[in-house]
Amino acid sequence: MLPKLLSSMTEALHQLYISRQADFDNIKSQFRGIDLAGPLLMAPNALYSQQPNPLLIVGQETKGWGYLHGEAIREQMAVYEKFNVGKEYYASPFWNVTRKVEQALGNAPYSCAWTNLSKFDVNGGRSFGAQERIISTVDDLLVSEISLLKPKVCLFSTGPAFDERIRRTFPGVTYQAVDKWSQRKLARLMHPDLPANTFRTYHPNYLRRSGLEPDFIHFIAAIKNDE
Repeated sequence: MLPKLLSSMTEALHQLYISRQADFDNIKSQFRGIDLAGPLLMAPNALYSQQPNPLLIVGQETKGWGYLHGEAIREQMAVYEKFNVGKEYYASPFWNVTRKVEQALGNAPYSCAWTNLSKFDVNGGRSFGAQERIISTVDDLLVSEISLLKPKVCLFSTGPAFDERIRRTFPGVTYQAVDKWSQRKLARLMHPDLPANTFRTYHPNYLRRSGLEPDFIHFIAAIKNDE
């Protein structure tokens, strides 16, 4: 369980999620008999707001997560709190690269906040077709989460496959080329609801397999050096 006294940020997130309870219930009602994990509800740790460059990582979807039972919003947030941005998780490429990004920005380890564009996963993975359309009805939660967290750096590790969902979530968003990178590999996202340092790149697993990881970390470090 979360402690009774919540930080103002966590309490604001709690109220946000309570306001969307009916939306969560509506989604769950359309997946009866299907393994629908989630929603992923944030509860950032105390380190987040203490960093010189507060970092929000936006991923695709979880590979299994807690399940929201009834109106137990706080309990679902506690799943996030216990996971603590991968502190006790194995060193997967996603979290290994995330630790390197934190370091490159001059932040402490395990100090980022993390959410996903897709708040639910289906059978431990991505949804498609009609299922994706149903789940994406709460993609707009991300806009409110960013407004509450006020990250200085926002990194979408979603790859180009989720660009259409990003465009629906942030109408009018523009993708700008970055240095020598193609927009498919790395792009700056420009939108009033996003911080100036918002970027979309591949999932860390692909960054590693394609040999792009060192150049990407170097690019992230340059953000800090330019300030």
